[in-house]
Amino acid sequence: MLNTISPPILIYAYWAIAILIGVVFFRKDVMTSNNDYGPRRIGLIVFSVVILGLNAYIYSNSTTDGGRTLDPLSALIFSIGNGIAETFMFYAMFRLGQIIVGKFTDKAWGGFALGFLFFMIYSGIIHGLFWLPILPEHVVQTSPFKPFFMPIQLMIALSWALSFFWYRDIRTVFVLHSLVDLTMIMNVKFSMFP
Repeated sequence: MLNTISPPILIYAYWAIAILIGVVFFRKDVMTSNNDYGPRRIGLIVFSVVILGLNAYIYSNSTTDGGRTLDPLSALIFSIGNGIAETFMFYAMFRLGQIIVGKFTDKAWGGFALGFLFFMIYSGIIHGLFWLPILPEHVVQTSPFKPFFMPIQLMIALSWALSFFWYRDIRTVFVLHSLVDLTMIMNVKFSMFP
């Protein structure tokens, strides 16, 4: 049945679910700000931006647009919409891991470890079962940069998990995730309009 629904409608439905989860569970985190901008946080933000730059280079050299043209409105809608919605889903999985560990121990790093594992499992599942089947073919299997893609994705995820773990910082990750998604849609070039 899902293969009869257009990809943009599936994406909008996914976003609606994710934003509902975000509003219910992360409203306080979005509405308040942690103003601790010490060296560790600044270093984490700089690390995140450098990794995003590497990701953009690797992604741009590992994908093809298949001759499609860029739709600027789709690029804007997708990068912002997915940047917000999927960040909520990633952090929902991260919090689930933290909550499970919290039932057995008060060790914060144990919660981080399981939270990060859940974050990564969810990321793999949503990309493998949802994004890859609905997006147009775009991976260049012969690219020499392809082996670097997953390590860079792990570093991106680690920096986002640490942003939440240390600072409950969702807003910065909205921006970072939107930049990752902008890189993706500018290279894959698909339309958000069925």
